[in-house]
Amino acid sequence: MSAAPAGARHDETRDVDPAQVGYRDAAAAWAAGPMLAYGPLARHLVARSPVPLDGAVVLDAGAGTGAAGAVLRELGAFVVAIDLQPEMLLMGRSVGGSAAVADVSVLPLRSGAVDVAVAAFVLNHVADPTCTLRELRRACVADGVVLASTFSGQRASAKNVVDDVARRYGWEPPRWYAAIQARAAQIGTCDAFAAASRRAGLVHVEVDEMPIDVGLDDPSALAAYRLGMPQFNELLHQLAPDRRQQLHDDAVEQIRRTGGAFRPVVIELIARAG
Repeated sequence: MSAAPAGARHDETRDVDPAQVGYRDAAAAWAAGPMLAYGPLARHLVARSPVPLDGAVVLDAGAGTGAAGAVLRELGAFVVAIDLQPEMLLMGRSVGGSAAVADVSVLPLRSGAVDVAVAAFVLNHVADPTCTLRELRRACVADGVVLASTFSGQRASAKNVVDDVARRYGWEPPRWYAAIQARAAQIGTCDAFAAASRRAGLVHVEVDEMPIDVGLDDPSALAAYRLGMPQFNELLHQLAPDRRQQLHDDAVEQIRRTGGAFRPVVIELIARAG
């Protein structure tokens, strides 16, 4: 894939949702890098379901390349995967279940269609988390379960380490990424997440904040996770292969120097539809 001229991508898509801009053509890089962390994070969230998932119909909202869907299928659920990016859905699709390209804030599902709705790290990408939570609630049966997660506002230091190295190679945060960060801030605390959930009509709301061990103790894997995020795609595509490798190697060395375990602080929601 060739890189777009600096700024062109943003100018041509200024009226498109920032999440759609940022995650376009990101499936392969996402599956190779970020899934190293998002897979274990999705597993942690799904494991907190208060109801059995074997035989349940489960919505995987913002399914991406299938982090939550893979775990749900392992547990015997029939998965309904929905995402804005068709290439993400295609890469994450497995035998069984169904998939649709759609906006999670306007689900193409009848009311009461699923037993459980899972939204692993998608509410931090939407313009109105309350609206999306209300849709998840609508899609669930009367006493259905909603499971959702987002990163806390407490940023993991390893992310800053890699970002600082990338800046030395010319990286600047894209405008769409700044917009996503502003959206994430709407639910970046337990209180804010719980308030949005209650406004959406969810009940028995439980919101917890905790560091999670995702198993990324190897600096090379941690660098691959971070540099696989879509905000770095344009930079990596513009760099020659040897420079791209040097960026990765420099990130690995800096992670080794700073030390410390990578334990992202995550906020998880467990609630009932009503």
